Amino acid sequence: MCLSAAYHPRRGRSHHRHHAKRVWKNNMIARFGYPPVNIQELDDKYEIQLFAAGYSKEDFKVNLKDHLLVVSVDKFEKEDWNRGFLQYQPGNFERRFELNDKIDKESISAKYENGVLTLSLEKLEGMETLRKDIEIN
Repeated sequence: MCLSAAYHPRRGRSHHRHHAKRVWKNNMIARFGYPPVNIQELDDKYEIQLFAAGYSKEDFKVNLKDHLLVVSVDKFEKEDWNRGFLQYQPGNFERRFELNDKIDKESISAKYENGVLTLSLEKLEGMETLRKDIEIN
C-alpha cells in the first residue's frame, strides 16, 4: 500500500490517497474520518489499526464481502450519544476498506486491545514485499 498525505481543496485538510492501484477507500456514516486509522504495509501482511476507545470487542462487526472489508458499530441510540457530557462518548460508525488481490482473505484476523482494533491482513504466498539493498557505485 503506497499512501501519502494530500491536501483536499474542499475539506481544507490532509487525507490519504493511493498513487497507483486503489487498495483501500474509506466511507463514513456518522462522522468523516472517524474513527481514525493507520494502515501499514509490512513485508508479509497489511495492518490496519482503528483507534476506537470506549467500546468493547462485542460492539464491533467485521465483515468481508468479495474485496470489501467493513468495520462497523451499530449499537448506540441517539439518546446515548448526547447526554450533555463534555467528555468523549462513543457512537455508531462504519469504515470500509477495498482490498487488493495480494491479500489472503481466508486469514484476516482482528484483535481489540486498549482502545485499538487491529486487523491483520496476511499477503498471499508469493506476494510478499521483496527488499534488497542496492550498492551505489
